[in-house]
Amino acid sequence: MAKKIWRKVSLLIVCVMFVGLFHCVPAKAATTYYYVSTTGSDSNNGTTKETAFKTLTKALTKASAGTTIFVLNGTYSYSTTFKLTSNGTASEPIKILNYSGHSPVIDFSSQEYADSSRGFQISGNYWIIAGLTITGAGDNGIHISGNYNRVQDCFITKCGDTGLQISNGGSYNTITRVTSTYNYDKKTNGENADGFAAKLGIGPGNVFTSCKAYNNSDDGFDFYDAKNAVKVYDCEASYNGVADGNGNGFKVGGNNSADNHYLENCTATGNRSRGYDQNNNTGYITLVNCTGTKNNVNFYFPKAPASGTHKFTGCISSGGASKDKIVGATVTNCSFYQ
Repeated sequence: MAKKIWRKVSLLIVCVMFVGLFHCVPAKAATTYYYVSTTGSDSNNGTTKETAFKTLTKALTKASAGTTIFVLNGTYSYSTTFKLTSNGTASEPIKILNYSGHSPVIDFSSQEYADSSRGFQISGNYWIIAGLTITGAGDNGIHISGNYNRVQDCFITKCGDTGLQISNGGSYNTITRVTSTYNYDKKTNGENADGFAAKLGIGPGNVFTSCKAYNNSDDGFDFYDAKNAVKVYDCEASYNGVADGNGNGFKVGGNNSADNHYLENCTATGNRSRGYDQNNNTGYITLVNCTGTKNNVNFYFPKAPASGTHKFTGCISSGGASKDKIVGATVTNCSFYQ
């Protein structure tokens, strides 16, 4: 009798363990894949290349945490902004990717030229956009106000304002291997269209790595009134400044905001005005192994920070039309034109 009771108890314990195993620990949700093709149809299910959607508009109605949207080769023309408001997670971001080495073009040149006419407007969190060419947006090619988003390996060109801009509290966004070029704002004769901007009230943690900004009408990189520090690694800003544009390579401040930006291994070449411009930033700037070549002024830091000191290490100035201005800085192993 005792053995029978023990066998029943043992069986009950096993059953409880079995139920707990499959009901107390939820399985991780599987990634969902959708495809977009110029030869597809929005009446398809979009889940294979052969049954791809025709438009990114349709694919984005399916976007949620864990969704990956592959865009196949071709040119896709749109006149409205993609407003990316959904949220992914750290482990399950929402992805918009080129497919297997393809180079899809997202063309917004039919958009109205207006401040609201952005290409991609990311207010959600944990999005990844990679491997796309984005052209002709009426304002920014990509505008980010959300958090923990990634843009990488994209080419942005011929937009009516800054190619890629982070503003309105956007935090912990990473921009990697993106080129932004030939952006021009005709309404103000070139005064606003930068290659990249992190300005007008960003949050913390935004990082640019291996990005290139050239031939933009205003600045290469613009951190005007950022309100938080930006980190920049291995980036290039060259030949910026058209018509009434400022023409700085790296504008690292403005509006007397105290932002302690950090730049390392960056190059500024041939910009119409300044390679590196303090622009009324009252914080301290750190430049490590940065080079300015053939700008009107390569390094322009005419005011000491309100607190602390600028820290310049291993920086080289070459071929500037006018002398560098360095005030309130600790300078180590640099070659400036003074």
